[in-house]
Amino acid sequence: MEHSSDKQFILPAIIISSVLFVGVFFSYVTARQKTGTVVLPGGVTYLGPTPTSTQKAEKTPQADGKIYIPADATWKSRTGAIFPYSFMYPETLSLGVFPNDPYDAVTVFYNNTDANANIFFRVENLTTLKKQQYIGKPMEYASTWWQDYSWEGVEKVSAFTNSSGLKGYRATYRDSQGNTPYDHIFLEVPGKNHLIIWMSGRLFAPDVFDRMANSVSWSTTP
Repeated sequence: MEHSSDKQFILPAIIISSVLFVGVFFSYVTARQKTGTVVLPGGVTYLGPTPTSTQKAEKTPQADGKIYIPADATWKSRTGAIFPYSFMYPETLSLGVFPNDPYDAVTVFYNNTDANANIFFRVENLTTLKKQQYIGKPMEYASTWWQDYSWEGVEKVSAFTNSSGLKGYRATYRDSQGNTPYDHIFLEVPGKNHLIIWMSGRLFAPDVFDRMANSVSWSTTP
């Protein structure tokens, strides 16, 4: 009777284990095929929350290190989780966000790169960052922003207005070799001069980055 009872328990256990394995494997394969927004857990740092894990996104970088964007890629709109910004981006990008991030930052997942290092968009609060001296002086902020990072100096800062009517500043900074590898964009926030939208062109071809920056808007509707 003991052997018969054991068999009665073993067979259902094997069936249940098999079903669970198939379910987990199917979920894994499905998740690997998806692109779009990924939400990561993390703790707050200067850049915003730092992910405790990274996700591989199948994107192919170009020879210059930029993420390849097909010429026929569809562009879609993205809106902020905390702030009322929006911008257009190629839907081939795998974008990531960070829970409870006070800077409402957006990052990109591709290959095995660090998601925290791939942040390309965030809303900087000059009060929180203890940069009150730059409130109402966005061009001066763009000219000195490099001092908190590993740049050697500012090369040029020029003013512009994007298609949504936001006033912005395009800045280039010199690295240790004297090169200016990519642009940074700083956009004023209407009615909130303590906020500055920052964008980095490190990951994108210039035409892609310019199109994204030109599309940024800020809703003033309550």
